[in-house]
Amino acid sequence: MNDRVLIVIPARYGSTRFAGKPLAVISGLPMIVHVYLRASKVHNVDKVIVATDDYRIKAVVEEAGGTAVMTASSHPTGTSRVAEAASKFTHGIIVNIQGDEPLVPVHSVEKLIDAMIEDRKLVMGTLAAPATSLEDLMRLDVVKVVCDQDGNALYFSRSPIPFPWYPAPSPGAGGEGSSSSKARRPSPYLRHIGVYAFRRTFLAEFARMRPGPLEKSEGLEQLRALEFGCAIRVVITRSSSIGVDRPEDVKRVERALRTRPASRRTKN
Repeated sequence: MNDRVLIVIPARYGSTRFAGKPLAVISGLPMIVHVYLRASKVHNVDKVIVATDDYRIKAVVEEAGGTAVMTASSHPTGTSRVAEAASKFTHGIIVNIQGDEPLVPVHSVEKLIDAMIEDRKLVMGTLAAPATSLEDLMRLDVVKVVCDQDGNALYFSRSPIPFPWYPAPSPGAGGEGSSSSKARRPSPYLRHIGVYAFRRTFLAEFARMRPGPLEKSEGLEQLRALEFGCAIRVVITRSSSIGVDRPEDVKRVERALRTRPASRRTKN
């Protein structure tokens, strides 16, 4: 099986919430350059490209020493843009790193790639990390995910899932610290990180699928795979990321960059 890995970073200029987002300057560099440089540090990757519909984005990527591929401006989702760009190459595993993830965790992407290589039955995978704040849990821009006991996604939502309801212990049934009470506690919340891995053949199939009612309701394209009965493996990481959805998120990323250590290595 072809295990050569291609990372594709989709980046469109026209965002409804933040126009020109890929070119937003974060700590002196356009955001898309931050994403490209981090993606280039992932080991065992054959090639990293940016897929865009705007020559301004292409220019800044190339000025930073990267490779950018022009794609159609009509793509409804980032994944369809990734599929077009990937069709120009022959790699067997395609990793989609969202262009608004300037703090994408390098080691976590490597874990996701390893999972795809080790389990040949996987056609799609993604990343998630424990939610660490109530603010993240309640923000609609932060996507949450719940998984089954095999580590596959059951559902993604902008709402907090699972809902934190469990019956109060009845009189004499044990207090707050009892084992029966603990058994009813919900599992830890997981926030989704905008990184996906696809088998080449499944990516092309996914791009041809029609969006279903769940995807349209939540505005989350990964729900399309679940609606068609396709499993998505969720690789859990302790490394979190901050996605840039709105202009105010730039300051959050800049604060994180000032406090986080530099990535541990550089790709040759």
